[in-house]
Amino acid sequence: MTLPVLDTASFDALLPLAVQQLGDEDYALRLQRETRLALRVLASPTETPEDADPMLTRLEAKLDLALEVSLQARHPARPPLTPCRLGLSTIAWLSDHPWPQDSRVLMTLAPNPDSALMLQLPARVETQQPTPDEGYAITARLLLNDDDTTGQLWEKWVFRRHRRAIQER
Repeated sequence: MTLPVLDTASFDALLPLAVQQLGDEDYALRLQRETRLALRVLASPTETPEDADPMLTRLEAKLDLALEVSLQARHPARPPLTPCRLGLSTIAWLSDHPWPQDSRVLMTLAPNPDSALMLQLPARVETQQPTPDEGYAITARLLLNDDDTTGQLWEKWVFRRHRRAIQER
């Protein structure tokens, strides 16, 4: 089964993804802040100039290692790898159970299967379609409207991955 088509630029991936019901309480400020900071790292420029200072490159590698070690201690359990399609305002994924339409969910997503970096994204389930293997293809709209910075960083990262997916075809 293929993933649902999204109405914006998107890319397909097999990433660690967990979805849970989001209660009536607001999306925690701590989760918003952590996700925004993680997206700042993901959306930052990735090209290294040819004349880059080797000491700065080594320092960046050390910081990457320290971040990973810290995140592995914070997130020892990883969500299962899940086929998903990430778009500018929606996410689609394959699920083994249905999610009621209009359910508020919290999506825990690792943008890289080899990293412990996690994004916590609130969303609202829009559609679900049964799949031939008795699963469901779910589409949820991200609820990032209250925080323009997080939404802009998410869009920048998705666009970058979308362009990379086009180049790899």
